[in-house]
Amino acid sequence: MGQGAAEAQRERELSKQALAARVSALEARVRASLDWRARLRRDGLRYLVIGTAVVVVAGTVIVMRLRRPHRQEAEVAVSSLDDIATQLAEIRTELARRRRASGPLWRALATRATAAAAAGAGGVVARRVMERYEGGETGEGGEGAGAPPGG
Repeated sequence: MGQGAAEAQRERELSKQALAARVSALEARVRASLDWRARLRRDGLRYLVIGTAVVVVAGTVIVMRLRRPHRQEAEVAVSSLDDIATQLAEIRTELARRRRASGPLWRALATRATAAAAAGAGGVVARRVMERYEGGETGEGGEGAGAPPGG
């Protein structure tokens, strides 16, 4: 009877150890999936490419919408000098309205400066990500983007 109890105790201990190993493995997986810094190191280049693509597509759509001609009126046949003068006056008023609608010069300059700053910052971020990525592959700087997480 003592031998059966010892055997049951030993199996219980082995079951506890197996369960502890499973819990540790699960805990490591959860920690790895919640560690955003490690994920950024591992997938940073992919995020950079996706973000750049989104910005380029959005910028292209905005520029195309702004550059698209807005033709709502039908072509008018001109038959006299008075009609030409009337059309010229309409064109001048439309141009003046568009100039007022486009805003002041400082707004255009601020927009261009912001776009240039964003392009420069994007280049710096891309360079840093590539330096980290290359540093991780050569073994510099600890656990880099080329090294598997946790080992």
